[in-house]
Formats: sequence, C-alpha cells, structure tokens
Amino acid sequence: IPLGSFYDGIHKQPIYMNTLDADGKPIDDLGEASVFSLIPNVSSILNKETMEGIMTGRLHKADLVESMFTNTPLRQVGEGVSVEWEDPLVIRFNGQRAQRVQCTPVENMGTEAARKVVEAELAKLQLPEGYTLSWAGEKEASDQSMKYLFKNFPIAIIMMIAILILLFGDYKTPAILFSCIPMILIGVIPAVLLSGTTFGFVAIVGVLGLIGMMLKNGIVLMDEIHLEISGGKPPRQALIDSSLSRLRPVAMAAATTILGMVPLLSDAMFGSMAATIMGGLFMGTIITLIIIPVLYAIFFHIKE
Repeated sequence: IPLGSFYDGIHKQPIYMNTLDADGKPIDDLGEASVFSLIPNVSSILNKETMEGIMTGRLHKADLVESMFTNTPLRQVGEGVSVEWEDPLVIRFNGQRAQRVQCTPVENMGTEAARKVVEAELAKLQLPEGYTLSWAGEKEASDQSMKYLFKNFPIAIIMMIAILILLFGDYKTPAILFSCIPMILIGVIPAVLLSGTTFGFVAIVGVLGLIGMMLKNGIVLMDEIHLEISGGKPPRQALIDSSLSRLRPVAMAAATTILGMVPLLSDAMFGSMAATIMGGLFMGTIITLIIIPVLYAIFFHIKE
C-alpha cells in the first residue's frame, strides 16, 4: 500500500507498506488478519473452572496470559473489509484543482531552451474543455522579474539624460551618447547566436549593464574632447587625439572584462549574460573610439 514518498536528491522515491502474516507471507484476504483487544480479556479467567485449575496447579501462568491475549480474525469482529483508493493530497491553484509537473534539463542545456522544446510538444495536445496550461517555476519568476525590471526603466533613462545635460551643458552630447546605445546589439546578437544561448532575462540584465559601461566610456571620451578643444586645439585634431589617448584604457578595460566572462560561457544560467557582455563590449569599444567621434563631428559640424 503506498504511504507517501521521499526525495533522494531531486528524485522522488515512493514508500510502500507490505502486509505480511506471522510467517512473512502476504495476506491475500484482509479478513483473515489477526486482531486483538488493547484491553486484556480478564473475564476469560474469572470463572470456577479457571480458578480450580490455578488452585490445583493444572493451569500455568503462560496459559493464563495466552488466554487473556487471544487473537481473533478480523472478519469475526466486523461486517467486512473493503479497500477504497482516495487522493491523499489535492493540489489547487487559485482555488482550482491542478496538477504540477516539473523536471530538470539535461546537462549543457539551458532552462529556457528546454522549456521551448517542451512547449513545442505541449502545443500538440488537445486539452479537454475546462482545462488550461500555464508555466510556473523559472519562467514565471523570469516574467515577474522582467515586469519589475522595466517598471522604472523610463525614469532611469530620464534621470541619466538630465544628469548628462547638467554635466555637459548642452543637449547634443547626450543625444550622441544615447544614439550609440542601440548599436551594441550589433555585437550582442552574433555573440548570443554563436554561443547557442538563449536571450532571456539574464541576458537582458547583461544588456542593461552594457548601457552603463557604454555611457561611462562615452562620458570619459567626451570630456577628453572638450578639454582638447578648450585648450585651443583644432576640433578635428582634438577628435583624433582624444580617440588615440582613450584607445589603450578603453580597449584594456574591455579586454579584461571579456576574458573574465569566458569561464561563465558554459554555465547554464549565466552563459547568456556572459556572451551578451562579451559581444557588446567588443562592439562597444569600436563605437566609443570610432562612431562617437564621427557623430560628434556631424552634430557639431566639424569639417576639414
């Protein structure tokens, strides 16, 4: 008879109860199972015959104890024995009866990739009327995290633009920096495709981190350009010299970060984030040292 279950790691193992008789043989008929009363049968020894046996020595203590704790077949003390199965636990979700299924992806396969494989098979099922399917677990947690992640994202963008305008004193410099941000996808998309990872929640977090890195490198370069121009250097030469002076620190910072992400590429959870940051930083270095100076020349009408 199944009594319950226990988990050996992540594997569920059932617990069964075997019904055996005194010889260790299974009881085919539960009606033949022996039962005894929790209260000793004292009335069986309180009679004249038993008392005479005790006084004459015909009866021993063992015989008296055995008579007090005699066994009786179960069918003799009841109207019958029947076995009925019932659910020991009814799982409900939002008040509705539900069945929850979970699994662990195979090695070297991300959770989102495994979910898409299962989703393709589930799409072939014809559910009866009144039945629905919904995703829980990491998918549900990821969707909720995405909701809260982008809830205040517009406010953050507005604050960054305001800070950049106050820092540089014009609107063209923030426009140059923010126009370069979508270009990091040129490096992100090939990196995700080549690594075979899924562009999910963790990868989006990596992209948001790349935005901060891009703005930081762009601010440093813009500040250097303004210093060069304010020092009396021709604007065109100031752009070239500023890019050359920022080449080593920007490239070295990007290279060390990219190399630091290499061990995470094989990780099932953070592999997509590592690939995103690696591809985005590689393209971000080119954007910072080449695209931003070109856009600066266009926005501020710097010619030969």
